Amino acid sequence: MKLIITKENLIKALQKIIGVVEKKQAMPILSHVLFIKNPSGFEVVASDLEVQLSSSIKIDEEQDFNENIVIPGRKLFDIAKGLPEGSLLEIERKEAGKIQIKSAKSKFLLVTLDAKGFPLMDVDSESNVNFLINTSVLKDIINKTAFAMAQQDIRYYLNGLFISINKKEMLGVATDGHRLAKTKGDIKGDSEKLINAIIPRKGVNEIDKQLQDEDDETDIRISKNHILVISKDSRAISKLVDGTFPDFEKVISVSTDKKAVVDVKVFKEALSRVSILSNDRFRGIKLNFEENEIKISANNPEKEEASDDIKAEYLGGSLEVGFNVNYLVDILNVIKTKNVEILLKDANSSAILKPENDNVSCYVVMPLRL
Repeated sequence: MKLIITKENLIKALQKIIGVVEKKQAMPILSHVLFIKNPSGFEVVASDLEVQLSSSIKIDEEQDFNENIVIPGRKLFDIAKGLPEGSLLEIERKEAGKIQIKSAKSKFLLVTLDAKGFPLMDVDSESNVNFLINTSVLKDIINKTAFAMAQQDIRYYLNGLFISINKKEMLGVATDGHRLAKTKGDIKGDSEKLINAIIPRKGVNEIDKQLQDEDDETDIRISKNHILVISKDSRAISKLVDGTFPDFEKVISVSTDKKAVVDVKVFKEALSRVSILSNDRFRGIKLNFEENEIKISANNPEKEEASDDIKAEYLGGSLEVGFNVNYLVDILNVIKTKNVEILLKDANSSAILKPENDNVSCYVVMPLRL
């Protein structure tokens, strides 16, 4: 068996899947990537049992490829990166348990395993709900919400992105209990029933990496236990989180009677300046809402202080509210409109942020006592 591949084609394929490959795995086979030949060509597959990624790969020449092979993934990736531009790699099976990689005068002999032990996820046997979505719309939903996912929270259902498919729309929501992000986008084709799912954090991040051609369409299939995302030249399968996502509509529907409208760029720059002297641990800043302006201030245990006043349209009485500045900046980073609307009630209630003239996206931030 021999495969001949250019360095560029190998790296292009491996970059799409290498995120789930680790050198040290509970199952040694998972540190390997799997080469498969199918009717449409070759593909390379990686898995960590939670997420499985595959990418098509262009092979320049093949000889006697009669069965699948596995190769240590990180080592193969590092070898390819270390070779000169335009290099050709010859991958050849030697004696049992050995793979040789040659390129010009460079030669590497790697220990490998039996490809039959590679655990491929089987989603074809599950009943799926299928729909198409524009790749740019799917990336937009992920980018506007994923930052609010929890990290290693004991409430495991928060460690992911909640999606809901209803007729012609896909809703995305993420929260870590301190902030919440919600947006939606159109899908192609009607979903006959409401479909809810929670994609784990790692699955969301790896799916996002697969979505490169934003002018293309992405095929999504959701079953009880998995989500399959098929984009141009790649596939991603992720297990779903088995849990119930909290009722986010109650959080968003909180009553407010005060409204500020402020320039996103000006607001974000002022927050960044003032936060330099905030407490490194709590990252707290104060927002004082006054007529036609917002006063931003912060201090730290060393008794240092910073403040900045920015113009804003504001309706309502004077109000001082504390927030984690990182949460506000994360939200402003994904808002693409010139202005942001900030809806408020009092110092103890959550603030709702919305892109101006945008009824699709919504963000909620809990207040911080300073």
